[in-house]
Amino acid sequence: MRIAAFTTTLLISLLSLGCKGKEGPQGPPGPQGPQGPAGQDLVLPQQGFIRGEAKGKDNSGSPFDFSFSYSFAFSPGTWRSINATTKEFEFGRGDSLGIGYLSFSFQHNSTNNTVSNVSIEGQAADISTRPVPTYNVQVIPAVPGFFPGTTQQITDLTVNGDSISGKFLYIRPSYNVPNIGTNTHPDTVEGTFGVRLVPTRSYGRTAGQ
Repeated sequence: MRIAAFTTTLLISLLSLGCKGKEGPQGPPGPQGPQGPAGQDLVLPQQGFIRGEAKGKDNSGSPFDFSFSYSFAFSPGTWRSINATTKEFEFGRGDSLGIGYLSFSFQHNSTNNTVSNVSIEGQAADISTRPVPTYNVQVIPAVPGFFPGTTQQITDLTVNGDSISGKFLYIRPSYNVPNIGTNTHPDTVEGTFGVRLVPTRSYGRTAGQ
């Protein structure tokens, strides 16, 4: 009797496991969750300024003359002491559309108030005009006997703690030099700047030290 009862129970269990009913219909979707907060556009900080004017003539002789004003930057820029009397400054500013941008790098000796190793590069652009006029500013080294090189100058520099201000001048002379190109008429980009920089100190070492 016990064996028969056990056999009957086992068969019922196996039949229960082997028989699976059909799934019912899928229920309706639940209500939509609340809308998340709206995203925000990346806004670059504004601090200080670089303002100026680009003027000259293109190679066909047509004149250009436009102004620009930059105050946006990913970084405020930096300065560091090279020695007891010389500091190095690096900074740049651009426009709100990311079309125009100028970057500066130079050294200043406070003993004789001289500026050296000047580099001014970027693009002058007037985004208030359509189409936007642009002018490429780049340092081109001299080629002795063929090309005097571009001129980059910083004048009337004032250093007050972390803040600096002054005037700048860039001149691209006329030339026709193989592998460099042709600039029939000299061009100039000049203006003023005023920025507040962040002091840095480098602990890097050169090879072998």
